[in-house]
Amino acid sequence: KGDKGSNVLAVAATRWDANVLAMQEMLHQLMDILKMFFPGGNVVTNALALSTNSALKADALRGKPAMVQSILEEAMDFGYPQVTQAESLCELVLDTPSLEGKTVSALDALLRRRKKEGAEDHKTGAPTLDVTGAVPWRKAGIVYKKNEVYLDAIERVSALVGSDGELISGRVNGSIQMKVYLSGMPECKIGLNEKFMMEAESGYQNAASSAMEGRPTNVAQKACRSQVALDYIKFHQAVKLQNYESDHQVHFVPPDGEFELLSYTVSDSRNFTLPFTVTSWYKSLGRTRGELNVKIKADFPSSLVAFQVITWIPLPKSTVKVSMQATGGKTKSKYVDLANNQTHWKLSELRGGKEHKFKAIIEMMAGTELGGTSSGEVWEKKVPPLKLTFQVPMFTSTGLRIRFLKVHERSNYQPVKWVRYLTCAGDDYEVRVKH
Repeated sequence: KGDKGSNVLAVAATRWDANVLAMQEMLHQLMDILKMFFPGGNVVTNALALSTNSALKADALRGKPAMVQSILEEAMDFGYPQVTQAESLCELVLDTPSLEGKTVSALDALLRRRKKEGAEDHKTGAPTLDVTGAVPWRKAGIVYKKNEVYLDAIERVSALVGSDGELISGRVNGSIQMKVYLSGMPECKIGLNEKFMMEAESGYQNAASSAMEGRPTNVAQKACRSQVALDYIKFHQAVKLQNYESDHQVHFVPPDGEFELLSYTVSDSRNFTLPFTVTSWYKSLGRTRGELNVKIKADFPSSLVAFQVITWIPLPKSTVKVSMQATGGKTKSKYVDLANNQTHWKLSELRGGKEHKFKAIIEMMAGTELGGTSSGEVWEKKVPPLKLTFQVPMFTSTGLRIRFLKVHERSNYQPVKWVRYLTCAGDDYEVRVKH
């Protein structure tokens, strides 16, 4: 199934026992390819433009059935995966005149960014060599006017927090997304403060852990720990695993354009911290009135600022009026959504170390349930949890940071490097309400 909001399903059938994980991975790559070729964005734009709905829609596929069929024919032969790189598929599927339309997608922008001389010098037989070569995910002869590398470390935090602000359960799903606009055939090397990597460089000496901390040079490094423990690391096929096992550094020849270098999961709550402390409680003011309070505090350095911190607050089905007030942020009456039994409190910005409070007076209809209890009393016994959404740039909950990013190419050019960090809420970041 596609991302949230997508109505496209990818299904595979087999006549005999097959590698289920390989089939699932192929389906995931197929969905990513379709998002690259059709309107709706791609993996990187979904991660960075969180407020934009860039899910893959069936209408986009119905509009170009010939292109969908061409992609399927090139991506696999007789059920075996062949070409799963968007760049290689672009040479085999797309025609250059089709890129001259008014709508510029991520794939169009990538192709237009290159120098025309590099494209003209490329021979007609190059697509076949790109697919069958030693580096099928990157073709030779790429030339850019300006060599740049963008690296984004993105973490999505999912948590269930108790009414006292303590973490009950949670996990962090992280990934490193890259945009590479480099000429030639560069080799990249990235160092992380991942636990095994740091231990390898320190000679597996416990006493060396304090010496490895060093002095952070930027805000993101100051906000994180010296070492982090990552679970279930998944690398892009361009990563040389034998080098990672020897020196625990990520060596790779990057694909051209946008791609996900690696993804990881941290499931042990001791290995990550929540960016906020949120407490909430509900107090009954009678049979038809109640008071719900929320307190939120930013638990990261004051030099950092969180954006779009929104607390989604549940309401009883019998609610007729809600009066809200807060020490910061917006509590407009239009935020009350009685149809969906919820309201929200929006903080456009929240600086680290700051604390804000919210209070809502809820008025309900004078109705009774079975047993003679009012609807307010029934709701008080099982108040649904709050939900939280947020974005915290230059901060990671696990403490992950990029220690270095090196690029080497035969022409010895010096590329421009950009590194960013982002922590945001996952699909289920909930806070229980005390009552």
